[in-house]
Amino acid sequence: MEEILLIAADWKFRALVRAQLLEEGYSVKAVLSPQMAFAHLVRTGERPRLVILDTQDTAIDIPQLRQLWQLTDPAPLIVCCGALDRAALQQAEMPPVKVMGRPFRVGDLVHEVQKVLRWGQDIPPGDG
Repeated sequence: MEEILLIAADWKFRALVRAQLLEEGYSVKAVLSPQMAFAHLVRTGERPRLVILDTQDTAIDIPQLRQLWQLTDPAPLIVCCGALDRAALQQAEMPPVKVMGRPFRVGDLVHEVQKVLRWGQDIPPGDG
């Protein structure tokens, strides 16, 4: 079992992704916001193997994203976002981040999770 931290404000997205990841045999902790993720990580001291952050309906800036990455290091991040967030993330050069631009299917995200975890701690080359 792999521990995945899923951060998503949209309950449908969170429920669908969590259900599919559980179906694939992963252990998933789902929270509504980056602030809830920070509180969970600090309180429990847990370090997930992978973090999925959906930026839709979530106010997160690059410094908060860096803080999240520091709290979960060395876990890779998969950030699901729109075009504007994608451009900001690419300018910030946040390793190791895999950016998934909308639209995508839940199955596409699960495939990326499998690929990232199969490669270990690193995002596969060319996926940034």
